[in-house]
Amino acid sequence: MSKAVFTSGSTMRHVLIMTSTSAIGLMSVFFVDAISLYYISLLNDTAQTAAVGRSSYVIAFIIGISIGMMIGASVLVARALGAKNESEAFSYAGTAIIAAFLLNMIIAIILLILRDPLLDLLNAQGEALRHAQLYLTIILPTTPFFAVGVVAMGILRAKGDAKRAMSITLIGGILTASLDPIFIFYFGLEITGAAIVSAGVRILFAALGLYYLIGVHDMIRWPSVRRFFADLKDLLKFTVPAIFTNIASPFGAFLIAQAITSYGDAAIAGQAVVDRLIPLAFGVIFALSGAVGPIIGQNAGAGNMARVRQTLIDGIKFNLIYVAFAWALLFFGRNLIIDIYSATGDMALMINLFTTIVAFSFFFNGLLFVTNAAFNNLGHPLWATALNWARQTIGVLPFIWVGAYYGDLKGIAWGVAIGSIPFALLAVYMAFGLIKALSRQSEEAKITQ
Repeated sequence: MSKAVFTSGSTMRHVLIMTSTSAIGLMSVFFVDAISLYYISLLNDTAQTAAVGRSSYVIAFIIGISIGMMIGASVLVARALGAKNESEAFSYAGTAIIAAFLLNMIIAIILLILRDPLLDLLNAQGEALRHAQLYLTIILPTTPFFAVGVVAMGILRAKGDAKRAMSITLIGGILTASLDPIFIFYFGLEITGAAIVSAGVRILFAALGLYYLIGVHDMIRWPSVRRFFADLKDLLKFTVPAIFTNIASPFGAFLIAQAITSYGDAAIAGQAVVDRLIPLAFGVIFALSGAVGPIIGQNAGAGNMARVRQTLIDGIKFNLIYVAFAWALLFFGRNLIIDIYSATGDMALMINLFTTIVAFSFFFNGLLFVTNAAFNNLGHPLWATALNWARQTIGVLPFIWVGAYYGDLKGIAWGVAIGSIPFALLAVYMAFGLIKALSRQSEEAKITQ
């Protein structure tokens, strides 16, 4: 019988362990992603650097969809394990793996068809367009394997095996760091080499994830067709809102990128560096949401709402302390980062604006990430969806339009930062209100029994 490990012990300890192990895995990939961009920047070809940046906005939608499926699978498996229903948990796991592969195969085909129109929206032209087209053509077909690996990571975290979930991306990161220089420089493949390595690592994600789930834990039960659709119905209740929640951020980033492209390839190249710095510096905060989710899910499944509330409080505390630390590092290291990427002009300006202005806003982004986990695991995933889309539309467009009008690139940076504040504060208020209401319902249910 699988034990619901998060229903006892210090909630802060669970938050720290789950977040740190998850973050190490995520940041290992983001770190080598930054190194890959560094290698590309050594080619002194702004078109290739900008091509990677533009391609990342298309790929980000895939990542958002995969993480949404991971959240849905993690919620169902964690809640089933918390309720001591192992057979149901393992059936959900099998269904989630199959659904992730099939859905992302369809998404990959759609994005390949829409590749050129999307790049056109990002003002890709000439050599920058050609490089981006080739990069996406190589990577997009491996999307289903990436999704399987990501969902497997979520299921492993729901089980409480954060170390193996971490190792999936850690091993992939080590391979990427080792192979990128060989393919980019030794073979002379440049941006094509980087794409080939990335595609191979995505396939590895799936292989490792399935090995851990099947070979180590034996926690996959491949469902019958009838059971698959029954499980899928439950899965979609959490997955669909989670997907829409997670693609809100790529959509907002796409809108910001559109505004920046009017300032030229140097600005978009700088934003490409920023997009690598964000997960590298704040990957811990991204991991916090996925780490807090299973803890909340297991305790909610066990009916222990006091521990659910404490987990949310611990997540907020962790977010505040970490963002302050990361922002300080970025601020004092900004000139070093600019030198590492040999950035000048608008490319250097974009890095400087991020490290001095935008980075502080990740405290508010972190509040959204933590409360998303609460909404998803407490039966209100649509709340997370609504808040994220409001933040990435209402909290982006008017703010960057006004910012660009009055302050060009600097104004855009201020707009991005300020737009995150009201929605984060609203999300915290709603999350604690939900927990209070559910606690009251739980107490009333105990009295009537």
